[in-house]
Amino acid sequence: MNSDLLSGLGLSKKAADIYLSTLSLGTASIQKIAEKTGLKRPTAYGYVSELVTEGLLEKVPIGKRDYYRATSPRILQARAQQTAEAITNALPELEALQDTTRGRPNISILEGEKGLRQVYTEMEHANGICFWSKLESFEKKFQDVFENLSIAIAQRQIRTREIIANTPETKKSAKRYALTAGKSYSARIATAEGIQNDNAIYGNTVALFRLHEGNLFVIRMEDAVIAQAMKALFEMAWKSADGFIN
Repeated sequence: MNSDLLSGLGLSKKAADIYLSTLSLGTASIQKIAEKTGLKRPTAYGYVSELVTEGLLEKVPIGKRDYYRATSPRILQARAQQTAEAITNALPELEALQDTTRGRPNISILEGEKGLRQVYTEMEHANGICFWSKLESFEKKFQDVFENLSIAIAQRQIRTREIIANTPETKKSAKRYALTAGKSYSARIATAEGIQNDNAIYGNTVALFRLHEGNLFVIRMEDAVIAQAMKALFEMAWKSADGFIN
């Protein structure tokens, strides 16, 4: 088993390695644990002491020597639940702290493929999405991103509307993704020129994508007032757009 999962619960990687090793060893001496994990004995002892304090290892005196064994892995489950409950209880206070900066939009510029994928992953968990787009330049490199989003739209029934540029390529794209997204997706054709790349509104977030000569940027703005204003503009454009996919 990969120790990274346990590291996500607050254990250091070496402490997680020792816990997993001790699970497989049963009751073992510090020397055996050190050999199993490839650590020096004094180093292993320090992490073993940490795990005893955390309740993940217990000391077992045998004769004049101390041995150690792992406690039940279900302790990890209880620990994760306690952490989740603590975060839930702290949310009102954390949100109150955020409220002190409500007058300032949260604006970030995300660069490269990682930034693009981050934003589209956020959309997969949205309640609704409004797009205005011309995807020719994006599809060649990121077709899997659009396919994954289409699957999420269908599975989670995310109400999605898209105003597309009036080009043959963009129409083909809309039809292709509509086959996967299903009834939750509809598209109309823009009656004015000028739409480029991809642009979206989801929740309180507006995302504007820019791909130019291999350089990719996403401007991500999170603000309820800005999102509502952009949504109003989208609604006006939607009403004037030509029907395409219902």
